[in-house]
Amino acid sequence: MSTFFGLVTLVALVTCGYFFVRLIICFVKGGDKKFYGKRFAIAFAIFLLGGIGTSATQTPEQKAAYEAQRQAQEKEKLAEKEATEAEKKAKEEADKKALEEQKAAEEQAKAEAEAQKNTPEKRAKEKIKEYVSGYAETTIDDITLNPDLGTEKDGDYVALVRLTWNRKNSGKTSKEMLDMFSSDMAAKMYEDLPEVQELAVFWTVPYLNGSAKISFERANGGMRYTDKIFDKNFNK
Repeated sequence: MSTFFGLVTLVALVTCGYFFVRLIICFVKGGDKKFYGKRFAIAFAIFLLGGIGTSATQTPEQKAAYEAQRQAQEKEKLAEKEATEAEKKAKEEADKKALEEQKAAEEQAKAEAEAQKNTPEKRAKEKIKEYVSGYAETTIDDITLNPDLGTEKDGDYVALVRLTWNRKNSGKTSKEMLDMFSSDMAAKMYEDLPEVQELAVFWTVPYLNGSAKISFERANGGMRYTDKIFDKNFNK
């Protein structure tokens, strides 16, 4: 019996669809709306009755099968929902972990950079750059701090500073200026950088095509000269 009502319901559904479309056409293009309206209402009523009849004539086995199918569909939907939520949660946790790892790496890099900045060698180089900034038309080529193997104390350095002086002056004037700059650096280094035991300043003067070396070592009361070498171009 349920098969009969099911067939009636299906036919009524198709008929409803047909008359509904005809009604729309009547409203758009004009036509007998009353005729198609009545038939649509009849087909819809038959559809409802067929649905009721199908439900009422189902055997207990059919009802149980339908209920089992319904529950299975609900479980499947619930499982899909839970899987989607679990995937979303896993993604959020992964994004959070990645963000935390990135933040930790940035903090570690910052801490390492700060630690490196505060090393005696870094501090000494920054001080030397500060000195040179006060010397007119002087650029830094290189600053090297080597461990001083001549002392027993760890952390002592020999500073090798390579500079270029770009002013166009006579050899004599250039010689006097480079000597003055070098002695000024040595005096400041004596006060500011007790870890620097020796200083060698290497000069390049492009205008003279000349080079010079002025050396100092730490002594009681200040840095004393140990060497002054100017090539022949400073005699011009």
